[in-house]
Amino acid sequence: MNEKNKILSTVGLYHALNDGTVAAIPILFPIFKLIFDLSYTQIGIITGGSLIIHIFSQLLLGRFSDGKNSRTLLSFGILLTSISMLLFTQANGFYTLILIMFLLRISESFFHPIGIGWISRIFKKHKLDWAMGIQSGLADIGAFIAISTTLYISEIINWKYPLYLWSIAGIIVLLIGTFLTGNIKEEYLLVNKTSKRQTIKEAIDESIVFLKRIKLVIPAYIISGSSWGIIITYLPLYLTETTELSLTAIGLIVSIWIGIGSISSILYGRISSKFGRNNIVFLSYLTVGVTSILITYFTNISIIILIIALMGITVFITFPAIITLISEITHESVEGKTFGTIFTLQIIGSTIFLFFGGFLSDVFGIWIPFILLGISSLLFSIILLIFKKRPIVTE
Repeated sequence: MNEKNKILSTVGLYHALNDGTVAAIPILFPIFKLIFDLSYTQIGIITGGSLIIHIFSQLLLGRFSDGKNSRTLLSFGILLTSISMLLFTQANGFYTLILIMFLLRISESFFHPIGIGWISRIFKKHKLDWAMGIQSGLADIGAFIAISTTLYISEIINWKYPLYLWSIAGIIVLLIGTFLTGNIKEEYLLVNKTSKRQTIKEAIDESIVFLKRIKLVIPAYIISGSSWGIIITYLPLYLTETTELSLTAIGLIVSIWIGIGSISSILYGRISSKFGRNNIVFLSYLTVGVTSILITYFTNISIIILIIALMGITVFITFPAIITLISEITHESVEGKTFGTIFTLQIIGSTIFLFFGGFLSDVFGIWIPFILLGISSLLFSIILLIFKKRPIVTE
């Protein structure tokens, strides 16, 4: 295996662990709600509040990471994630849940600006779509494993056991990644940081200029992040309230969404070369909008599974599509800062949607987060249609 593929394998495994732990906690909320007597508003506070922590830590880590050793920083993030999953087994109520969730979000803030930036830097000039699709697909596989097994293990043994397993998996993945990248050339680990020290005002001004170049991508990232957050958090709760399915069956249905999504991500390179990124982006958000609204009108399990499958294809393929657009206009010396900014925007959107989704669910019903997602996706599809002759990002 050549050095670039070793890096891709390591980042893919780390991404799988990162997204697996991200998925394992929300899928447990039906259990947390019961044993800790949580309201939907409290669930919204836990998820939304932890995402606020994620916003600031990811932004700071993105700026800090440029010019630093990518392998060391990523490995530390994985170690901290493993510790966080172990601490979750000691949760005993709302306050301990939210504190441990804060720690987990800080741990997971390492990956996206540093890991995605590393892949962007290494594959920028060759096979970028393929590499982004592979690492994104591996992440989705990690989430698929979490969703398909967490509730099942929780039902037959105890809800703490999946958390023990993810903590152990974190250590194993860390050891594998360390082995794979042990003899990587320094030029692949470090990049010279050419930018000078900035004042806060200069940093803000620079970010504003960058955001103007990607203004059409901003709502795309927000909607994609919100899609993930809403479906992974509120779909299990929605199915628990509106159907008579067991927790294991609900976990399997949600895992269909992620499983199909992982396949679409892995195949993104081929799909992109055939249909084009812009067409993929438009059709994906249009489909997300339609299916998010439709899912609130049906209780037939077969129809729900069909809708979930369509959402899996379209939600997950947007991530590598948007990332590659950003990568192509980003200088290798500022990958961390750039992707830290981008993924911060994604988290801001998720925070707003998750918090208001929880609050409004208490007021109107658990279906409301999907209506919010559907309307925002359809509006963005209309914007893309209006500006279809313009490039999504400016060189």
